Amino acid sequence: MSLSSPFVVSLFGLILGVTFSIRSAAGDSATTEVADSTQGCVLCFYQPDNMAFDAQNNIYLVDTDHKHRSRILKLTPEGQVLADWRVFTDGPGTNNGPNGIAIDNGGNIYVPDGGAQQMLKLSPMGKIIATFGKASSTVKDDYWHVAVDPTGNVYVVEFGRNLIQEFTSDGKLAAKWHREHGLGSDQWRNPQTIAIGKNDTLVVDDWGNDRIEVLSRTGENKLIFRGAGAMNEGLISSSGACTDSAGNIYVADYQRNRIKEYDFRGHLFNTIKDDRKPRLFEHAPFSIACGRDGNLYSADGLSVIKYTKDGVLLARWR
Repeated sequence: MSLSSPFVVSLFGLILGVTFSIRSAAGDSATTEVADSTQGCVLCFYQPDNMAFDAQNNIYLVDTDHKHRSRILKLTPEGQVLADWRVFTDGPGTNNGPNGIAIDNGGNIYVPDGGAQQMLKLSPMGKIIATFGKASSTVKDDYWHVAVDPTGNVYVVEFGRNLIQEFTSDGKLAAKWHREHGLGSDQWRNPQTIAIGKNDTLVVDDWGNDRIEVLSRTGENKLIFRGAGAMNEGLISSSGACTDSAGNIYVADYQRNRIKEYDFRGHLFNTIKDDRKPRLFEHAPFSIACGRDGNLYSADGLSVIKYTKDGVLLARWR
């Protein structure tokens, strides 16, 4: 199936050796399985995806096969397991798994429960302390990604409805922004990842339009640019964006195995190309996360990699 067709790949588990779910614009889904060896694995991921970091740079990883196995793994900066939390709705046809994850300044964890179609707020010890924001969509797993600003406000993307909602730290709806489906600057085509940007902004990966949008905290456009490549490179697919402490924006391009690095004004200043040996990505960067240690992290097939902003591989965990 063409990756440039109007389909969404949950967890971006495509290319080689991954189990993945594909959703069409109509909302139906099917799961495809491709063999990937887990022989000799230590962590033995189901299928890793997005990550968040606490003040000690411990890693909180959502790991799900989007069928019946979902969990949050808490890892040390060296990749050792500190906790394995299984907090998601169970039962046939309900456990579609999480996609995004975020952590507030108090160490509380926010993650969507795709089966229950609601947000979970967990304590730093992994206990559910609140649920909120029941999704308005009837498509399971439509809550995708989440971000938390320094004041504790929570921003949640409903992928299929072109909707971003803002909640207070105690789960009360504060604002929501909906856009029609389309190519215009005032439209979205299935936004997915969201991050907190520089100067009180939000950074949104408008997946279907292959572009990055920088929004004000009231939802107005401040900047739009193509995230994964130049116009003459053709239609490409991003698999997420993150921001570092300086406000720089990092975008993963899973079709070309590249990471694009932009400043907060949208100016490209570096590209990590997977053309060195040994290769950085065994499969492709299916997600990207900016660690508090200044390094980048990506899910790569059934492994997680840690690498520098110059593309030097520091660790691979599987």
